[in-house]
Amino acid sequence: MNTELVGRDYKILPEVTSTNTAVKELNQEQELPEGFCLLSEYQTSGRGQYGKQWDSEPGQNLLMSLLLRPVFLSASESYRLTMSVCLALHDLGLELGFDSYIKWPNDWFYGEQKIAGVLAESSLRGSRMENCIVGIGINVRQKKFPHPQATSLSKIIGQDLAVQEVFEKLVVHLDNRYQQLRFKQYEGQHREFESILYGRDQWVPVLRDGQKLSLRCEGVNPGGELKVTWQDGRQETLQHQSIRFVF
Repeated sequence: MNTELVGRDYKILPEVTSTNTAVKELNQEQELPEGFCLLSEYQTSGRGQYGKQWDSEPGQNLLMSLLLRPVFLSASESYRLTMSVCLALHDLGLELGFDSYIKWPNDWFYGEQKIAGVLAESSLRGSRMENCIVGIGINVRQKKFPHPQATSLSKIIGQDLAVQEVFEKLVVHLDNRYQQLRFKQYEGQHREFESILYGRDQWVPVLRDGQKLSLRCEGVNPGGELKVTWQDGRQETLQHQSIRFVF
């Protein structure tokens, strides 16, 4: 790979329980280099955020996990890594010819349909981040989904893409964004991320405690909390899972 770090060393397995779990186990057996990527054609127990299941047809999508060691980040600003990965996904979309946005906290969307999700699992040493395994699941070639709010890159651009081709494009963007992070270009990335945040410039419906409400997303904190304005004018900072966006 023509990258500084990400994807220079990678491995493909036909089947795993989940790529995040497999990377963790491999790293316990022998310390993996930073930037190592594991790809799999199928996950028997693919996981999304908060234990949700990630469904994918075998061999049709990019299922990968990336090992990083962002020791320069404190635990209180760990969300900067997720922002960086999401920006790389947005960059990939622009390279393929379409614009997109990020639905807080970690979903890549085109219109009202989800293309990909990110799952970052970190270990800490004191107040600093140590290892972080970043799982990325991108719908690449799949055409039919059990959920109407899902789509794939091939459906969006109207032509079939090879999973390996998407991986090779993505690692370049992941590497660029991670290098920015390593050189502490925090504020620039933060502004970029907030500019592609779903609900940034409009009122959007959400469910909270079973009640349908409307809010506008004002931004995010480095720890991942969402800053919002409710339609009645109240401002609040929300933790993960406190609301659910509805379409």
